[in-house]
Amino acid sequence: MPVFCFVLLILALILPGQVRAEIRYETDFSAMDEAGLEGAVDIIRDLSQLEIRKEQTIESVSLLRRRATGDVQRIRDVLRSEGYYDSRIRFEIEEPEDDAAPVRVILELERGPVYRLESFVLSFATQEQERAADGISYESLGLTLGERARADMIVSAERQVVNRLGRKGYPFARSVDRDIVVDHETRSVAATLELDAGQPTVFGALEIDGLSEVDAAVVRREIRWKEGEPYDVQKVTETRQALSSLDLFTSVNIRADEQQRQGETVPMTVALTESPARSIGGGVKYSTSEGLGVNAFWRHRNFFGHGEELRVEGQVSEQVYGADIKLGKPAFLDNDNRLDLGVYARDERFDAYDAQRFGGGGTITRQFGGPYSGSAGVTLEQSRITDETGINNFTLVGFPVTGQYDTTNDFLNPTSGGRLRLAATPYAGLIGSTANFAVLRADDTVHYALDSDKKYILAGRVTVGSILGATRTDIPADKRFHAGGGDTVRGYGFQSVGPRDAENNPTGGSSMIAGSVEFRARVWEDIGLVTFLDGGNVYRSELPDLGEKLLFGAGVGLRYYTPIGPLRFDIAVPLDKREDDSAFQIYISLGQAF
Repeated sequence: MPVFCFVLLILALILPGQVRAEIRYETDFSAMDEAGLEGAVDIIRDLSQLEIRKEQTIESVSLLRRRATGDVQRIRDVLRSEGYYDSRIRFEIEEPEDDAAPVRVILELERGPVYRLESFVLSFATQEQERAADGISYESLGLTLGERARADMIVSAERQVVNRLGRKGYPFARSVDRDIVVDHETRSVAATLELDAGQPTVFGALEIDGLSEVDAAVVRREIRWKEGEPYDVQKVTETRQALSSLDLFTSVNIRADEQQRQGETVPMTVALTESPARSIGGGVKYSTSEGLGVNAFWRHRNFFGHGEELRVEGQVSEQVYGADIKLGKPAFLDNDNRLDLGVYARDERFDAYDAQRFGGGGTITRQFGGPYSGSAGVTLEQSRITDETGINNFTLVGFPVTGQYDTTNDFLNPTSGGRLRLAATPYAGLIGSTANFAVLRADDTVHYALDSDKKYILAGRVTVGSILGATRTDIPADKRFHAGGGDTVRGYGFQSVGPRDAENNPTGGSSMIAGSVEFRARVWEDIGLVTFLDGGNVYRSELPDLGEKLLFGAGVGLRYYTPIGPLRFDIAVPLDKREDDSAFQIYISLGQAF
C-alpha cells in the first residue's frame, strides 16, 4: 500500500501539465454549403453527433476524434442515399495553444460525381404475380432513367408498387429484398426490387363489431366494396374515412381476417367504438364593433338510430338574439345525399338595419366524388325590417343552389388546398310582398405552404357578389351585401364599408368585391403569428363599380393552436380612415379568418 501511494505521488509531480480538463469544441461545417448538397445538408446536421453534442464538453481529443470518425460514416451514408457514391470525407482537428480556447473541428468534404439510375427492375415470386403487376413500370412510378439515384426515390417507388398491387387484388403484397448495384466505372446504379405479391384476394363476408345504439345499416351503407369483388386497399381506406366522417365513432378499425381465408376469399371485419350520442358545447366571439357574443348548443348524433343529427342552438350578443333547430339525415335516398331541415328565429339590431325574422327550410347536399359537392333547397321566411326606407314586412320564398370545390386539408386551420364556392338564391315575394330578385355570390380561398413542415402559410381570399332583378331599396336590408368586420375587411366596423344614408348609417348595397392576403407563421408548437391585408367595397349598382376606390385595412394577429382549432386574436387598422372610423378594431374567435 505505501508503494502504491508513492507511485501516485510521483505521477502527480511529474505529469501536472499532461492532464487537461474536459475540453470544449466548435464545428466548422461550411464545406457542406460549398459542396452543393441540396437537401442533404439538414439531414447531415440532424445526424451528426459532433453537431448534436457540441454544446457539451468532452473528456479528451482522442474521444473527439472517435466521435468524428463515427460522423464520417454517417455522412457517407447520407451522401450515398443522395446519389453520391464516391465522396471524400475527413475531419481536421485544430488544438489551440490556449487551453481555455475551444478545439476547432473542421469538416473537409468533396461531394464527388453524381451517380445516375441506369435500370430499375421488378422481380416477382411467380409468373402469375408478374401478370398481376402488368402496367406497373418505372415510368408509371415517377422514375426516369438517367436521373440522380436517390435512395428515397427508390423506396418511394417500392411503396407505390406494394400499394398498387393492393388495389389490384393483392392486399398482402410485400417487399422481400432490395438489390442495389453500384458501378463506379460508369457511375451508375442498377436497382432490383424483389417482391412477393401473395395470393389473389377477393372481399368476403362482412362482420361488424362494437355497435350498441347505431344501426348496422348505417355502417353497411358506407362500405365502398362489394362481397366477391377483387380486394382494393383504396376502397378500404375510403370506407374508413367515410365512417370516421360520420362523427358517430371514436375509433374505426377495418381488417382482413387472413387466417379465415377460404381460397381467394377473405372475410372482412369492421370494429367500431361508438361516440357518446349526446353532447353540449358553445363558443365565444368578440370584436370591438360587434361586442361580445356567446352561443351554446345541444346535439344528438344518432337521434333515430340511423345517424340522424339533431342540433338545438342559441345565440346571444349585443346585437343578435337567436335560436335554431336543425335536423340532418345522411344517406337520404342515396348514400351520397344528405337532407338538412331547420327552423330559426332572429332579433337583429345593427347600425344598417333592425330585423325580426323567423323561417325555415330544407336542403339536399350531394357529394359528387372527390372535392366536388353541390346543394339545392327551398326556404320560407317572414321578416319585419326597419331601415332608412322605414318599416317593411316581407314574406319570401327562396331557392338556394350552391356548387363547391374543396381541396383544403382542415376546416378550421387549412394549410394547403383551396375552396371555391358558387351560390345563387332566387327570391320571390309572397302574401303582398313584391320583392323578386336573385343573389349571386362567389367565394374563393387558397392556401399555399411555403415549407415542407407547413409552418409558413400564404393564404388568399376573394369574394364577388351581385343582386339582380330589383333596385337596392326594394331589396330587404338583411339580403343586401355588407362589408367590414372580422369576416371581410378588417380594420373597419361591422357592416360599415359601403354606401351610407343621410344620417351616415350604412345601408348595404347590390354588389360587392372583397379580398384578403395573409401570411401565417407557426413560430412555436402552440403559437402562431399572422400579418394580413384586406380590401373591398360595397356598391349601390348591380355590378361592382371598379372605378370606385377600395377601402383597405391591415393588421397583425396571434394564433393559439388548440386541439379543436386555432384561437384567433387579430388587431387591424383602417388604411383609408374616414371621419367616424375607429383607430383600430380587435377580433377574437375560433378558427382562421378563412
